[in-house]
Amino acid sequence: MPEARARSIRYDRAMQIALALLLATSTVHASDLCAPNVPHRGAAIDLDLERADVRGALRLVADAAKLGLVLGDDITGTVTIHLKAVPWDAAACAIASIVHVELELADKILIAKKRS
Repeated sequence: MPEARARSIRYDRAMQIALALLLATSTVHASDLCAPNVPHRGAAIDLDLERADVRGALRLVADAAKLGLVLGDDITGTVTIHLKAVPWDAAACAIASIVHVELELADKILIAKKRS
């Protein structure tokens, strides 16, 4: 019985090490702004828009973040937003999720494109 327990402890420890290595080597690119486990750290902004064009809403967010903005022609839709003291990147991701848009941050440029 003690031998089986020792084998189990070694197996558990090996699994912990394998998981730690996996987590250490799997990185989220800084450009992947809205990835599930990426913390939002942008400066806080307030947005209060009703039935606003999504292009204008993303432009306001980019301006607040002091970023350039590139939008494809296929980015369309309207959004109603009421946010207080929310990180700009969280606001951008919330808008993007509503209109099914991917956001990428590259060299201080926010790039928005339709999800494929």
